[in-house]
Formats: sequence, C-alpha cells, structure tokens
Amino acid sequence: MTSSKKTIACFGATGGCVGAALAHALKNDHHCTALARDPQKLRHALTNEHDVPASTIEQLLTIVEGDVKDTTAVTRALISPSNPDAIVDIILSGIGAYPTFQFSIRQPFPLTDPTISETAIQTIFQVLSGLYAASKPDFPSGKAVEKPLLVAISTAGCGRRRSVPLSIYLPYHYFLGSPLADKKRMEALIQRDYAAHVRDFVIMRPLFLTEGEAKGDGAIRIGWEWGVESIKPNVNEPGPAIGYSISKKDVGLWIFTNLVTQSGWEGKCVYTVY
Repeated sequence: MTSSKKTIACFGATGGCVGAALAHALKNDHHCTALARDPQKLRHALTNEHDVPASTIEQLLTIVEGDVKDTTAVTRALISPSNPDAIVDIILSGIGAYPTFQFSIRQPFPLTDPTISETAIQTIFQVLSGLYAASKPDFPSGKAVEKPLLVAISTAGCGRRRSVPLSIYLPYHYFLGSPLADKKRMEALIQRDYAAHVRDFVIMRPLFLTEGEAKGDGAIRIGWEWGVESIKPNVNEPGPAIGYSISKKDVGLWIFTNLVTQSGWEGKCVYTVY
C-alpha cells in the first residue's frame, strides 16, 4: 500500500545503506533529518555519490551536528522537520563501527567502539521515552505523539537459522565476531523493548556490503523471518536468502521502495543478497 510523504530521521547517513535511502527520500520530496558529526561530509556524499541537488538538500534536509550518544542532538533529529509538535514517521539507523586489526587469537578484528550499534538504539529509545513522557501534557502542544517505525541495519548471522554460506561460515563468525556480537545485542534490544518506544520495527540483515551501483529490485533476492517469533506464529516465514554480497545502494533503494513508501514488512528481519 502506497503511503503519503513521510518524515524520516537518519542515523549513520554519511555512508552506507542509510545514506542511499536518504538520497532517494530527498529526491522524492520527503522531509528528513540526519544526525552527522561532520555535516559537510554528509552534504558532499549526498551531492557527489548520490546526485542529490544542493537545492534539494537545502530545502528538505535538516542536518543536526552531533554524535549518537548525545541525547540533545538525538532529540533534535527525532523531531519532525515539518511539524515541531510531532516525532518523525520513520527512523533509519545504520550506526556501526569498522573493525581494526590486532594481534589476537580470540579477537583479531575488534571494533573501535564494541557496543556502538547497541548504544545507538539505547540512546534513541531513551530519547523517545522522554519525548513521550513530555507529551503528557506538555510536549510541545499538549497532544500525545504518534510512535515512529524503526528500521535498523544489522547483518546476516544474527538470526535463528544459518544465513551465511557454508564456504565462509566459520571464518565469518571468527574474524567478524566483534561486529556480529554488537549487532546481535542491538537486535535483542530492539526485539525486547520496541513496543514501548516505536510502533514497529524492521531489521535489515545484508551480508557483505559493496560500493557498487544499484542493480534494482529485480537483481535482489529476499528472505525474511519474524523478529519476535511468537507474535505472528500462524504466518510462515521463508527464512534467509543466502548469498555473499549486495551493494549499499541497493539496500538503500530497497529500504526506500519497500519500507518508506510502502508497508507490510513490519516485525520482520529481512535478508537482501544478489
């Protein structure tokens, strides 16, 4: 079902899947906010990597300078850019950290911040709780605010079933154990506490993300499973689509096409691969 224009808050938009989804949203006249430690870097990425006109960025995007651990900045990003009496309709979170090499048998590629994905969702939930509390009765107009949809970028390997090819299963879990552990904690937090903070969630589980150009929906294989298995037990889930890679731009395009402008994926963990 096609929906009207949405307001969207983006976290981790400077690069990756959320940045691609943000670019499509701006090109299609959705009002957005984006939290960025370096606003100029975000503008450069949107104009040079995604061909978003500078005038469109100026008109439709509110960039909040700050870090996802800063509750004041996160609060500003979550307020609707088109209505100060409301929270955004959709939250896109692609916060993560890159692993670095160290000489260690147990953990050869640790994260610079080993809990960053989990912390980002914790902060977003904390801020949302404060905004809901303030809306009763004085945020900002005395009316209760509607809860947003949360879309979070995770990774394959976090679900109940095997979603990584057998040929790389063991090295994937060994070398990327630290990022995988952070994403698993993030997912567990969302699945446990989402009902108090957002109207629903979608978790994206791509495997290896590339910098390639988007190939479009026709090139993407989709699988999914319920994030909370007990919620809708009578609907069969197809399970993961197993593959090796997909471009960040294709994941962003899929998010925009299927989650921003349509509905029907709520409560699901979605696998996207070529």
